[in-house]
Amino acid sequence: MATYRERIQLIKGALATKTHWGFDLDDTLHEFRKASSTAAAAVFGYLAANTENSSSKTRPTIEDLKATYSQILTRTTSNAFSDGKTSDEYRSDRFTALMQAHNLLPLPDSECSIIKHLLSLYRDTLLSSLKLKPGASELVFLLKSLGKTVIIITEGPEDAQTWTLKHLGIADKVDVLMTSNHVGKGKTEGLFGEVLKRLGVQAENMVFVGDNVKRDVEPARAEGIMAVLFDEEASERIEGEEGQRGWKVNSMWKLKEFLEGDTYCK
Repeated sequence: MATYRERIQLIKGALATKTHWGFDLDDTLHEFRKASSTAAAAVFGYLAANTENSSSKTRPTIEDLKATYSQILTRTTSNAFSDGKTSDEYRSDRFTALMQAHNLLPLPDSECSIIKHLLSLYRDTLLSSLKLKPGASELVFLLKSLGKTVIIITEGPEDAQTWTLKHLGIADKVDVLMTSNHVGKGKTEGLFGEVLKRLGVQAENMVFVGDNVKRDVEPARAEGIMAVLFDEEASERIEGEEGQRGWKVNSMWKLKEFLEGDTYCK
């Protein structure tokens, strides 16, 4: 079995050969889950204060709205956003379904166009909550200084992911954005293979970093791409597998260290 030092040298050597670096966006480069949860909570709070059930005339509770919205998300995101809708269309559909599920109507003195207001509220709250993962910006900047091609490969509405990159401040460091929304395929339906084909890149020249085993690591590996699982809960900073095709890190700083100077710490 390889020692820790030997595994470090293996991954450093493998990463040094990669000309193209692919990243998932949500919950890999930025705190999407936290930001979207905060934005959704703002919507729930508004509905709880400004709507009522059309039959019982009672106001919904935030807890009930949250539970229903979770079910709606599960049901409506199964296609990995590959049907080409905009972010506002997806969100409008969800907010409408949420209100319908609870038979909600605006109170007399509430917003005339409540869905339009909810869209603005969600977007503004999301914007104020956007936050890059620690070390993400520094890693991307280093990659560009080394002449690497940076690619975002993500499942989500094209307009939303473009907006997110802009407001995270790294849009000018990203060479290519490939979304399931634009390509028409999710990650488990051939998105990675389509990226390789469209960019004319050989799989052995790419590494991909993502936070989900099923939707990031496994489909990337299936195309022959070296995959790095980003797992902030990992007990070690680096865990490796035979063949150098799969690695786990819990910090973007660690990936940056692999690309500069000697690294040997545990």
